[in-house]
Amino acid sequence: MRRTLERQIQTRVALTTAVMALLLAAMTMLVAQNLLINQLDRDIQSIPLRVQGGGPNVRNPGIPVGTILVGQSHNGTLYASLVGRGDVSEVREGVSALLELPPGEQTVHIPTLGRYRVNVEHGMGSSILVVGLPTAGIDRTMIALSISALSISVLAVLGTVLITRTLIKRATRPLDSLTHTAETVSQLRLDRGPVAVPRVGIDDLPPEHEVARVGSAFNHMLDNVEHALGAREASEQKLRRFVADASHELRNPLAAIHGYSELVEGHAEGLDENTTFALGRISAESRRMRKLVDDMMMLARLDSQQQQAPVPVDAVEVVLNAVSDARASSVDHVWRLSLPDEPVVVLAGADQLQQVMVNLLSNARNHTPPGTTVLTEVTPSGVITVTDDGPGISPDVLPRVFERFTRADDARRHSEAHSTGLGLAIVKAQVESFGGQVRVESRPGRTQFGVRLPLANLPADAQ
Repeated sequence: MRRTLERQIQTRVALTTAVMALLLAAMTMLVAQNLLINQLDRDIQSIPLRVQGGGPNVRNPGIPVGTILVGQSHNGTLYASLVGRGDVSEVREGVSALLELPPGEQTVHIPTLGRYRVNVEHGMGSSILVVGLPTAGIDRTMIALSISALSISVLAVLGTVLITRTLIKRATRPLDSLTHTAETVSQLRLDRGPVAVPRVGIDDLPPEHEVARVGSAFNHMLDNVEHALGAREASEQKLRRFVADASHELRNPLAAIHGYSELVEGHAEGLDENTTFALGRISAESRRMRKLVDDMMMLARLDSQQQQAPVPVDAVEVVLNAVSDARASSVDHVWRLSLPDEPVVVLAGADQLQQVMVNLLSNARNHTPPGTTVLTEVTPSGVITVTDDGPGISPDVLPRVFERFTRADDARRHSEAHSTGLGLAIVKAQVESFGGQVRVESRPGRTQFGVRLPLANLPADAQ
């Protein structure tokens, strides 16, 4: 999982602090060690003066405890002594190795005595004088300093992590608000209805703050989006009112035209053939216009959310009745059913669901040739499918088959009935008004429309 920017910054600051603390501790220890060794060298350099001033006698006053004196006189006599607490011990082991050291200060390890800092001086002839002091004090000091430096480094890293976490959280809090607002906007339904778009809170930030500038630009963008959505909604409301009003006003004239055409057709014995044909066309087109007006009024009501609340409906009964009507009205098709043994109670409207099924079955009848098998199936999960083995829907038409005034191509039209192009749009609007979903899949030899409706939460004894 990718880490957040906040965690990345915290990790990098902590690592940087740890590295810097370790480097600082190492440099401090190196400087301290050099200072202690230089001090020890100065102490060593003061000892030979005292020894030479009083002769090679380790009992002279001012010689520190633990001092080692190893020498060789000009006549070849060797001597080695160690100054103890109130006494002087002779040292024999490792003396020859000390006498072979080059002149100057250096750190050596003496068997049974440990680490020593020694100064080797070569005198006249073959005389050699080696004076040394133990480094045990320096070693203890460096151990204590190492522990202290490590502890301080750990505390510095922990303190930096805690402080940067607080500062980063405070600095990124406006970004979290912006992210939350963006996620909220992304989940809003922007395709229809009035939309209230939230804003990012940046009032507590100075205008020159980077996050404030981003939030201000984001809010300005949301203002434009909300204004555009409001203008779109107002335009759609006007269009819906116009369609509803126009459809309502057209019903009476169309009814009158249809009635008068039927009246004239009833007395058409004395009319010539052309007049009779024209009257028939007027009657047919008036019926088509009335259906178109009725469909437009229904879509206008659905768009304005004037649909009644869904109620429990037995989908098996509705589908059975719709297929029975289709079988009676179209004997050229093969109508098949696949129904469960138990009722499937969904949330819908009985009349509206009946119309959905009539539209789907009419679509299969009008756009498939005679002899086509149409299978209607209801599943216990509330899914209704209508499947035919016709020629299928053109790939160019399939993506917009549920759009209004979309008509099938000539290859799929196999009926003389003229489609208004609103049947499947009504199906989609009706199903979605119930909280359901509609889909379509098509290829040559198989076209399936699927409707998924929410199941009614009825008690076990009522189902």
